[in-house]
Amino acid sequence: MKSYTDPIIAQREIAQFGKPIDILFTDVEMPGLTGLELAETINQKVNCLVLVSSHLQYALEGYNVNAQQFLSKPFDYKKFEKIMGNLMNRLKVEDDFIMIRLGGKNNALKLYLKEIIAIESASNYLKVHTLEKTYIPYGTLNAMEEELKSFADFRRISRSFIINTRFIKNINRYKILLEKGLYATVGNSYQKGFDAYFDELTKKKKNNR
Repeated sequence: MKSYTDPIIAQREIAQFGKPIDILFTDVEMPGLTGLELAETINQKVNCLVLVSSHLQYALEGYNVNAQQFLSKPFDYKKFEKIMGNLMNRLKVEDDFIMIRLGGKNNALKLYLKEIIAIESASNYLKVHTLEKTYIPYGTLNAMEEELKSFADFRRISRSFIINTRFIKNINRYKILLEKGLYATVGNSYQKGFDAYFDELTKKKKNNR
């Protein structure tokens, strides 16, 4: 959470954020830059905008800047809590996903990570094995590994495979059986790291008993 007393600084910093912020409360009447002017310039960087003012006429103007709520002054905690409840319902987190490119560059498909069993390299293409079917998008395993590096369930085990460890059914030394009868083998250069991972996984299972 962050607050600003200077709307110019707020405008500059929010515009530089990599991802949109969830909720922004902004007073309408501010020196140097009004809340409406601020909202117009950072519209794409805010998921939910709340205008704050003692003048109700600004509630209508809020539609022009895609404001989701208007909080009239003076307000109490009950009113604030109600608005926050409405906003949190809007911001229900969607399951993590990746976008894969099929055919032309404008032909993309959203795949939820919880449905991906493994991703296999196939020259300049990939085989994305899911619970439903296998997709063959354009791409490289290195790029996919970079995209998935923040998701602990996904682990690269060879030059050819990234697996979703949630779908491991059996491990026989370095041969892994995954859901849907899919097999993958841990590559030589990945075995040391996999041994450490497997040891940690075994400890967690023992502790959870």
